[in-house]
Amino acid sequence: MSSDDCNTFLSKMDDSDKDIRIVALTDLIETFKENSKKISNDDAKRYTDTLFKALDDSQSYVQNLATECLAACIKVIDTAIAINVAKAICDHIAGNQSEKKANAMSVALRVMTSRIAEGSDNRALLAQLAIPIVNTLTSATALASDVIVDIFTALMDVLVHAGTQIANDDAALNSVQRLLLNYISNKNTAVSRRTITVLGTFVVCVPGEQSKKALDIIFQRYKDAIRDNEKCMLLRVLVTIARQKPELIRSHIGDIINRELEIVDEADNELRVASLLAMKTFVAKAPDLTGFRIDDIYTVGVNAIRFDPDYNYDDESDQTDDMDTTSEDGLDDEFDEDIYEDNEDISWDIRLSGVKLLSEITESGLFSHERVVQDIGAVFVECFREREDVVRAEILLKYAKIFSNLGQKQRQSQEHSADMDIDSNVNDMVRQQIPSAVAAILSAIKNYPKHVETKQLAFAIFTRFVPLSISAVDSVLSKIMPLVISTLESGDIASASQAVSTSIVKTNIKIDALDFLLEYIKRTRLSTEADGFLFTIKDKIKDAASSSLTMVQTATCEVSSAILKLLRLAADSAEKSIEHYLSWANEMTEVVLTLVNTKDHALRISSYSFIGTVLYEFGDLLNDAVVDNALKVLTDWNQGIEMTQSSIGALLTAVTKPTHLPEGFVASVASTIMKQANERLQNSNTRFHTAALELVKSLSEYKLAAVNDFGPSTIAKIVDIICATPESPPLPALRAFAGVCTHVSVDTVNGISSSLLTCLSMATIYDKLSADALEDLYRTVGEAFPSVVKSWEKSLFGKWTANYVQLDSMRLVKPMETAQMHHPINKLPNAAKSIIALRVGYYRQSGQPWSSEFLYEALNMSTKSAEGIAHVCLGLRAFGYLAIGGQLDENESLCAQLYKHIESSNGDVRGEAAFALGNYAGRFPDNFSNLFESAMKATTAGAATGTLEEASDIRDISGPDKIQAVKIAIEYTLHSKSDVAVTKGMWNQIAGFVQKGNSTISDVLAQGLAIIAVNHPRTFISQLASCVDNSKNKYAKQFFITVFRTVLADKGLDYQCNEEIKKALPAVLANISDCDVGIRRLCLLALYTVIQNKNVLTKEIVATIQPMLFAQTMVDDSLVRFVTMGPFKKRIDDGLETRKCAYQCVHVLVRTMPDAIDMDSVVDCVIRGIYDEQDIRTVVQQIVNESAARFPTAFYARLGDLVDAISKMQATKLGKNSVKQEIEKHKEMLKLTVGIVYSLERIFPKQAESDSKFGKLVGSLAAGPGGEPNSEDLAEFYKELKSPSSASAAEATISPMI
Repeated sequence: MSSDDCNTFLSKMDDSDKDIRIVALTDLIETFKENSKKISNDDAKRYTDTLFKALDDSQSYVQNLATECLAACIKVIDTAIAINVAKAICDHIAGNQSEKKANAMSVALRVMTSRIAEGSDNRALLAQLAIPIVNTLTSATALASDVIVDIFTALMDVLVHAGTQIANDDAALNSVQRLLLNYISNKNTAVSRRTITVLGTFVVCVPGEQSKKALDIIFQRYKDAIRDNEKCMLLRVLVTIARQKPELIRSHIGDIINRELEIVDEADNELRVASLLAMKTFVAKAPDLTGFRIDDIYTVGVNAIRFDPDYNYDDESDQTDDMDTTSEDGLDDEFDEDIYEDNEDISWDIRLSGVKLLSEITESGLFSHERVVQDIGAVFVECFREREDVVRAEILLKYAKIFSNLGQKQRQSQEHSADMDIDSNVNDMVRQQIPSAVAAILSAIKNYPKHVETKQLAFAIFTRFVPLSISAVDSVLSKIMPLVISTLESGDIASASQAVSTSIVKTNIKIDALDFLLEYIKRTRLSTEADGFLFTIKDKIKDAASSSLTMVQTATCEVSSAILKLLRLAADSAEKSIEHYLSWANEMTEVVLTLVNTKDHALRISSYSFIGTVLYEFGDLLNDAVVDNALKVLTDWNQGIEMTQSSIGALLTAVTKPTHLPEGFVASVASTIMKQANERLQNSNTRFHTAALELVKSLSEYKLAAVNDFGPSTIAKIVDIICATPESPPLPALRAFAGVCTHVSVDTVNGISSSLLTCLSMATIYDKLSADALEDLYRTVGEAFPSVVKSWEKSLFGKWTANYVQLDSMRLVKPMETAQMHHPINKLPNAAKSIIALRVGYYRQSGQPWSSEFLYEALNMSTKSAEGIAHVCLGLRAFGYLAIGGQLDENESLCAQLYKHIESSNGDVRGEAAFALGNYAGRFPDNFSNLFESAMKATTAGAATGTLEEASDIRDISGPDKIQAVKIAIEYTLHSKSDVAVTKGMWNQIAGFVQKGNSTISDVLAQGLAIIAVNHPRTFISQLASCVDNSKNKYAKQFFITVFRTVLADKGLDYQCNEEIKKALPAVLANISDCDVGIRRLCLLALYTVIQNKNVLTKEIVATIQPMLFAQTMVDDSLVRFVTMGPFKKRIDDGLETRKCAYQCVHVLVRTMPDAIDMDSVVDCVIRGIYDEQDIRTVVQQIVNESAARFPTAFYARLGDLVDAISKMQATKLGKNSVKQEIEKHKEMLKLTVGIVYSLERIFPKQAESDSKFGKLVGSLAAGPGGEPNSEDLAEFYKELKSPSSASAAEATISPMI
């Protein structure tokens, strides 16, 4: 954008023709939107001056475009210029309060302020808008309410984005506070409500004492208020604050609740609504502070929901027998034009607030499930006949949510543990309440037949009853049936749902009814009641399939499919005869067959799904002509990709065994299917591959001539698909090969075996389904073609060996890391499982018992060559899998072989031997003791001379592998669910050895014990804590703390395990003060792990732990030593790692549990950390970033000490002979201290600009290089942090509350 462009625009804006001005503004808007480059300040001022004048244009459309232009230009002009425009707008509004002009200006101010706040990083400039905005509102005497609301909205944006800066400007702070406190009593409702929101924002977003004082003033004025309207407004402010930041008013919540409970039932309507809203908010945001009066709060909610002084419900009929659920003209007149039947009566607002309060109690956990159903649920049922539609809808919605929550709890109890199960009393209460609830709902529908939402919510409630008590629903089916029938018979008009219930009801009432039917049908067992119900409505369901609404048709197909499954289940279990449904099934199928060509994707899928289901469930009962027509539709694969996909999916359902579709029908279409499937297998579309392969697999389970005829060509195409992606062969292709290969000759198999085995040898399969499919493939080949087993087995060994030899040669010429990336060890599981599967099929076909003799040859090969190593590894892996599968007999000779190989000089052999030996010992636990003793002997040989690391050169090389075998044996024992006595024996042997040991024990062994503890928490976690307490040497204590920490790191622990950990935590963490630095470090690591993963377990002990934790942040001089290195002495701090762990614990506490930590102690350790080593200072900066903005008072109180520490470190000089490493370390230290200063500057900008210590420190950094030490580096680092990108990132880190 050039100056010439600007001149052209200005000339057009001076034109008297409004159309020219409009075109100029429209073009400028597009130019601003497309351009991101800043324009010159001169051009920016010319543009904004002209746009500002345009806000005063005589044409409103020009005013609107000028406003849009000002908003769009924010990104291309300097922020200071934009702020000046906003100030000018404020001045103009204050001086020209005519409604038309002020309105255009206020909209521009609101939009500009919003864009500046979002797009600018300069919060200080934004804060400068506060006083002009306040002055505008203060001087306003005749401004319209919508103008005032716009200006307050602009002020709110300033507070949200520049609250910290305003907090440091006394003039702005005081003027904003004074304005807001004056305006909350404004007589205009819109203005007073917006003021309430802004005042709440002020308290929440402006840190410091002034906002606290504002809160105190608000609270005091609330307590002193005499007039109800004033008290109402002040209470709404407190509620606004509680919604955004409840911790600010926690200390007042109890007092507010007590006061409101005294007056709420007698207050006028508006105050009563505000009081109910306050209690609802406090129950939601601070349930721990409302529990002491929860019964009284409940009573208030009940009184409110029953409050209707001008209406007598007793005059209404309660009977629902022979009810008429429709109006005279059906459902054409579904919704009253006026939702409120009595516009003069506002008692409905009180009742609505009462509903929301009671609902919040149900969500808070302050009432048991039993009380929720018995007390709140019963009250809701009582009020179902509420006369105001919006209140009735809210009652029904909240009632439905009660049962949604109960259903969710029930599902969780089934998925996880019994601890979450719903009390049986609750289930009994639900069963008892369902009949009365249904009667009340139907009564409400009878009284208000035009209100469709009531009916929709009724179906939503019925749907939620079903999973909780199907028997209770059965008992009321006859009463629900007329509503279902009338709904399905109604016309296809959209429902007039209100916003109240859109979260749980559909766009059409028929869909709600069908959803209920679907849930019911899926869960019922076709009781007598269910049979009668379904038989009565089946034709209505069929008619719904002809609806003009595709969503209704889709839901109907789903319901009909569920009915078919239910009927067949009942017939197969001899519960019911289903012959009386056959005509419906035939007619329904004929209707659905007409829907398959629909353009609606969801309907097409559901209709094809129904056809597949009806053939699968009723294929032997349907008329032959219907079956033929259905199969004709399903075998027509020339309808486009998506329809063909749906067709194949339905056909797959229909023919997959155990289908009820007679084999004769399958045979009649098998040739067509196989022919088309072969064509699709050549298609490049992988979706066709998958569907066709699955269909071929299903057909291969039949003895059909068509499959035999197409078998050779089909299997060749399947091999091509497998070989197209040899490293990850498609699961359907593996399954299809296993199925089709039984329909071809051995010559065909031999013809494709070479290419197939080559491809499969390249596969690395991890997911269980694909691994199972690969095994099934080899097992089928072994069973169907025993003559090829040995050649295939030989080929598998050969392919694996070739892969391994390639790796072995690669290790000689490439770095180990690069070679390891190509390590074929990942292909080893597939090769081993494949060989075993081949033999399983072979022995199954021959009728011979299993024998492992074929693998012993591999174990006996020499490991002096890569080929021999490959064979041994494959044999060992296979033996490991045989042990896991229970196919291995105990064999002393085999055991000896495994011990021999685990002591091999080759690491790959040792690793595979560990796998085999570990699983062998797990399979035969009597061998565990010998394995453990051997492992300990190997790992501790010579260790008496010092630590394990010092003794590694004289230790048995097999030690780590034997320990791994011990762990594998433990895992096997636990996964096989062996007798707990076996596990106890393992635990006792390991724990006993550790207690007697005098050296460090492998962490792998600790992982083994951790696995035991996690699987049997009640037995072993308490024992683990006891082991920590009773350990007589440091090595044992370190080991058991490591076990405990490993348990803590598991994020998938169940409720029982967490409870046991919670009991053990205090005893284990008490060792943070142990005399041994290694034990202290491990305890701190455990503390870090539990806070990071499960901080809820530490809430009760944080206060006890903190003194010990902060003590560990101090330097322990007894751990500092000096080592002479030539002419130098090097300082070594053996406590550094422990101290770093302590600081990391402080950091994670600050981040995850800020309200539980003593911030004064945090600031103390921050100051100590600045003087400490570089590793500590890094964590210190993170602590400052996380906590300074949240707790400015604590940091402000010690700002002088922080400055002293930082200044001292920044004045540190390097020695003349410093090496490169020392120079870099020194620069990093300086950079970190500057980062801390910058973080504090953003929190305390006012102090940074003052003449205080802190101000002088900031000033010296900003001034640039001077004569002081390190000033050049410090100035450079400070400048780097002040750059826009760094400032933006820092703000995101430092100001999380904004």
